[in-house]
Amino acid sequence: MEDERRWEDLKMDCLVKVIEKVGVESLLLDVPFVCKSWHKATLNPSCWKNLVFPEFEPEPFEFDPYPFYDRFLTEYRVGEDRFSVNDFIKLVVNRSRGSAVSVKLPGCCTAEAFEHVANVCPDLVILGLPRFLLYGSINVELIGKFKCLAILSLGCCHELEKILAVVSVHCKFLLHLILSNANVGKDEATAIVNLMPNIKRLTLHRANIDRDSLVVLLQGCKDLDYLDARDCIGFKEDDEEISRLASNIKMFMCEGSKERLSFSVEDMLSAMENIDFSKFAGMFAEVDGDEEEVDEEVNE
Repeated sequence: MEDERRWEDLKMDCLVKVIEKVGVESLLLDVPFVCKSWHKATLNPSCWKNLVFPEFEPEPFEFDPYPFYDRFLTEYRVGEDRFSVNDFIKLVVNRSRGSAVSVKLPGCCTAEAFEHVANVCPDLVILGLPRFLLYGSINVELIGKFKCLAILSLGCCHELEKILAVVSVHCKFLLHLILSNANVGKDEATAIVNLMPNIKRLTLHRANIDRDSLVVLLQGCKDLDYLDARDCIGFKEDDEEISRLASNIKMFMCEGSKERLSFSVEDMLSAMENIDFSKFAGMFAEVDGDEEEVDEEVNE
């Protein structure tokens, strides 16, 4: 009897090890519905160590459909009027029972939900915060609760100086700052240099950062061994001074980066002089004609 129990425990441990590899979406919508033993395995906190939340609901001003949201409501028979962003995030976070090491929050995350994450998962190593959460009423002091934080990904640079001030005091193990798609100006670059001069890894992929701001970073962060500045807007990938300043960085990438295009009023007026607006008038005339034909068909 004892041997049989050990064998069952061993099988469950092996199953948990496999299910640990799947994401939050599969843990909620696929795995639990396979069989009873798989459902039991998904209740193990080890399966919820890496919480990369799917975008189950559009961010403000976005209207693209999100299949996960619809599937979740269907599988768990939850009406739209009863669904709560806070309750959903808390549900997932609570499954980890404080063992989560990685959390990437969804775009519609609220300040209340983030506070719950900070209270329940203090041992996070990786944290990703979306831009609309940062633009909201988030308490940036809560980031200081993550004493083991090594990688911080921010969806924008709003309140960056305040965030880095907290990180510099409380998150002594931070190695990697990610600001992909963010607007990194002179103030933001200066804040990074002043508050995190010893940062090892910096990701600026697809960021808006001008040449002078990048120079500030390269001159001030002497310990960088990784800098991803690919597909940025604001400087040329073949800039000689930038290449020289980055020569001591083990992995520096800036492929696809381009200068920001600037148009003066004179340039715009000059371009408009070369446009034949008579073609547009003809197009509108065709459309009006089609509408008249449709009206005639409807009246008939």
